[in-house]
Amino acid sequence: MNRIGLAVTGAMLLGAATVAAQGVRYGAGAGLLLPVSDYHSLDKAGWIAGADVTYWLASGAIAIRGEGSYCRTGQRQGACCLTDHTTAIAGGMVDVVYAFGKTADRIRPYLLAGVGLYNWRLSAPGFTPSSEIKVGFGGGAGAAYRVGSGNTRIFLESKVTSLTVNGVSLVSIPIRVGLRFGAK
Repeated sequence: MNRIGLAVTGAMLLGAATVAAQGVRYGAGAGLLLPVSDYHSLDKAGWIAGADVTYWLASGAIAIRGEGSYCRTGQRQGACCLTDHTTAIAGGMVDVVYAFGKTADRIRPYLLAGVGLYNWRLSAPGFTPSSEIKVGFGGGAGAAYRVGSGNTRIFLESKVTSLTVNGVSLVSIPIRVGLRFGAK
């Protein structure tokens, strides 16, 4: 039994080293969520937090990113509908990332675009919360700044995300700042 445990542990460590050598980065960030369009007429600015895993292909310029996020906004003063409502959106997106420059560059700008699934939830005092799962789309740009001589990077990223719920277009601009660790 100890040999099996040792073999499993060794395989996990070897797998982690292989994944790191292939260019996987892990990140987390938080920031401001700015509603625009129909969403802006209902809700004021809110906050967003999220995490991501990015797999860089051999070229080092193109990557696939999986990201998860949670954001919350509150009712805009004088908006119609439910009083004191809050809107929460949780979900995940798969992005294609294109980075400019070389992996060793101190500042590396990038573009990204993707599609995902989001759980939209509206809640207000005295009402049963309403929740729906919808497909969302997004695209934007960012820049990663290498900290020191290692692979840690501080990033600033913004994109436009869009999903439609009950005929209302929920378009927002999340602006996130965070850290990414790993290879490339």
